Amino acid sequence: MPKFSLPLTQLIHENLSIVMSFCFSRQPLHELMKSKFEGEWKYLRKSLFAFSEQRAEKACIELAVFLRFLDDQEDISGYLAKTSRRSFGLLVMKDKPTKRLKLRDVANKIIHASHLEWDLSAQHKPVLVCHSQKADKWTRAEVDIVALAAFCGGLIH
Repeated sequence: MPKFSLPLTQLIHENLSIVMSFCFSRQPLHELMKSKFEGEWKYLRKSLFAFSEQRAEKACIELAVFLRFLDDQEDISGYLAKTSRRSFGLLVMKDKPTKRLKLRDVANKIIHASHLEWDLSAQHKPVLVCHSQKADKWTRAEVDIVALAAFCGGLIH
């Protein structure tokens, strides 16, 4: 089977870089705004927070698509199922117990989410919350960004 022509691993790394920069710059930027800028600063806030959040969301969607392409080509999910108990977060079900989030679930839940939300409340543990379009089976997926980064950072290109 022919391989996808784009450099998937490089594209995964590029999008991961955007996501990680967003997640780990947010708190220092809030502190900077609090300590150095008095008053409203509407457009500075928009520049520092709104645009970066939109770009991070776009990077998550691209990351999910590229992970799906890579998984379809290399069956990484199959390999991880046989060799690892690695979890990429939590899958919150409607009427069933919460499940561990698998790699393919990460891609699928991001792609099929009604909307994405960031939970950056725990220091050094950012979470991307994917809300279900139809909450009849699952309600949300909570993607552990650091676990995803560990996986993506292990990809060789």
